[in-house]
Amino acid sequence: METSQWAHQRDAEGGDLVPAAEEIVSRYKRIEVADHPFFITLAQGPIDLEAVYLLMANLQQGISGSLVSRLAGTIARVDDRRVASVLAKQLNDELGAGDFSQIRSVLLERFVTALSPWCARADDEALLGAGRRLSRDGARPFLASDPSEALGALMVSRIFAGKMDACLVHDMRRQLLVTGQSLRWLDIGAHQAQDSSDLAVLLPREGLSLFASWRGAIDQWGTLWRFLDDVHEMLIAMRG
Repeated sequence: METSQWAHQRDAEGGDLVPAAEEIVSRYKRIEVADHPFFITLAQGPIDLEAVYLLMANLQQGISGSLVSRLAGTIARVDDRRVASVLAKQLNDELGAGDFSQIRSVLLERFVTALSPWCARADDEALLGAGRRLSRDGARPFLASDPSEALGALMVSRIFAGKMDACLVHDMRRQLLVTGQSLRWLDIGAHQAQDSSDLAVLLPREGLSLFASWRGAIDQWGTLWRFLDDVHEMLIAMRG
């Protein structure tokens, strides 16, 4: 929140001290998703597949129906074809590069299905509240008038996703119950942050669009961190 207030103050004064978009990448790369209480708890003791199910089922609820359309919509709105090219690469990856079986939402569904036997309430819609809020709140930057806000959100989303995938890969290696193609979603998701660096150097260096990219980044990171809070609190509530 301090970053948001400071950036707004500088922009309102007409100053040029709003940090460049590369600093968005640097700043959020320094935050360790592994330090969130959910992942700290997950790393302790035997792997908790019910907890992993709860996380992934809510992630599926939060992103599977919207990520492709958000990428495509942002591509249509940006004027810089270089930016559109980076986003098109991400969109191509999400859609399996022409291989229907490798569409990421399909791989995520396969992972969630493989985890579901370890959650007795896997068919309970009440357990998906975190995902519904992620879907709703995560939409905000993509509805903004300046598409740079969506670009900031996409940058931190890739950083967050890469860090979260790395945590899950580490923990899932400690078990032998869910294996093989069920884990394909994890295998292809751990190197996403580079896309954010490629995008950052193409964003405006000053002005309202730079500020908008910061606004989208701050908002989206907060939404994603709150998502982990929600999942962690739900897991605690489930277990009394």
